[in-house]
Amino acid sequence: MSESIRPDQAGVAPEGDARLHRSLGTISLSLITLTSVIGSGWLFAAYNAAKTAGPAALLSWVITGFATLLVALVYIDLAVRRPLSGGNVRWPQLASGPLIGAVVGWSVFLQALYAGPSEATALTQYAGRWIPGLVESGTLTIGGRVFAVLVLGLVFFANMFGVRYIAKVNNVVTVLKVAVPLLAMALLLASGFDTTNYETGGGFAPYGISAALTAIVGSGLVYSFTGINAAAVMSGEAADARRTVPRATFIALGLSFTIYFGLQLAMLFALPNSMLGGGWHGINLNSPLADLAAMVGMVWLSWLLLADAVFSPAGSALVSAGVKGRYTYGAAQNGILPRFFAYVHARSGIPRRALLLNLSFGAAVILLLGDWKSIASSLSFYYGLSYAAVSVAVSILYAVSPKAGWLGRWSPAVGALSFVLSGLILYWSTWDKVRVAVPLLLLGFLAYLWRIWRGHAAPNPSARWVGLWFVTLLLALTALSWLGSFGGIGLVAAPWDSLAVAALCVAGWWFGMRSGIAWQHAADREEDRSDARV
Repeated sequence: MSESIRPDQAGVAPEGDARLHRSLGTISLSLITLTSVIGSGWLFAAYNAAKTAGPAALLSWVITGFATLLVALVYIDLAVRRPLSGGNVRWPQLASGPLIGAVVGWSVFLQALYAGPSEATALTQYAGRWIPGLVESGTLTIGGRVFAVLVLGLVFFANMFGVRYIAKVNNVVTVLKVAVPLLAMALLLASGFDTTNYETGGGFAPYGISAALTAIVGSGLVYSFTGINAAAVMSGEAADARRTVPRATFIALGLSFTIYFGLQLAMLFALPNSMLGGGWHGINLNSPLADLAAMVGMVWLSWLLLADAVFSPAGSALVSAGVKGRYTYGAAQNGILPRFFAYVHARSGIPRRALLLNLSFGAAVILLLGDWKSIASSLSFYYGLSYAAVSVAVSILYAVSPKAGWLGRWSPAVGALSFVLSGLILYWSTWDKVRVAVPLLLLGFLAYLWRIWRGHAAPNPSARWVGLWFVTLLLALTALSWLGSFGGIGLVAAPWDSLAVAALCVAGWWFGMRSGIAWQHAADREEDRSDARV
């Protein structure tokens, strides 16, 4: 099978792809990815994980880092195979059919709506140290939410001027965004490594291993790596995707994991032992890293962290607004959103209408939720789902065209393992998240049914329901979440509940791959018949 994109796969507005500027090199893509990854996560995730799981948070980061590596490999392969802007939405549809494209497209659209607000709220929470009235009891006040909306509006406005403009600005700010967390990590660890915290806090896993698994999503660890696909998502604007996307992704992943793991060590062992009288659950810091620096006597570092806590999310928000605009653009190309939002402004090469849609809904998210942890944990669930979908896609596209990608014969193994880990991460997010997130995701399925009713779905009736396995998997995962030990009724105890989810995901990956391969061959036969008629 040829790796060229069939006309029915290209998107509802293929002229939009033609207007995109393919100008990003390795340095720009590396810095864009680093800025996307190192945003607000480093400010809060280590603190939230320590509070949730104690020293077992280190295990949380190892699991998250390994899962992120697998997902990064999947994205690299897909970007090399088929460079597309908004590809994280479009690759699942290319591989698995329009129904998968509808559900994943909706999931990625939800990511786009939450991402900008997460950075804007983090910035505002730290800015509350200087501006009275923005934060109260860890949540933004009405004035704080309005302030965050204004911040969001500014970064979206800046993104209207073109990808090269944003890349140039980002090249300047990323150096500082990376340097400050590295400096904080080194100095906090050097200030004192109090190993007595281990015993005082109750040992390695004072709240059980399940708390470490819950922290992966609930404490924002998955969220902290969510920009790792930025280079791949913007591969349609890369000068040489085969060379630049892998390099940019690995640079960002290695550096970001070093920073996150080091900051977690600092939060666990530089914290004054006297604060652990009530255990790890009892620690209470408003500006975690800045407060920790002040406690160990480095007031100047505390002020530097407070300043960077505003600067760093602002830089991430600037880049994230552009990257997530490509998410919405990709959803529109898939037909999940009206074609109106697939328009690309000719002079700037920017999908401006997609950006404006994200801004409008992002403002609503800020006004409704109003704190970083709620937004970040919700966002993490949707990322986990899209990671699962691309993991199936890489396996399918390898099966039909083994020589075109980057992973080669490792594609099925990496895809399968990534899919299983993504499913487990969704399950570990707890029943409270699953019961809200899955119904929201199924709105994408309802949107697909509406398209069928309007006659806009796949013209071949047999192709319309290819991918129903994915909806079935979501419903089964929801049932297991309710029955299981991660916030559910506990009828299925640990670790049997996680093993059941893993088995379900193995079966889901196998059915998904077989379904996608069959759909690919059927689509090729239909194309051949169409060519013969012409």
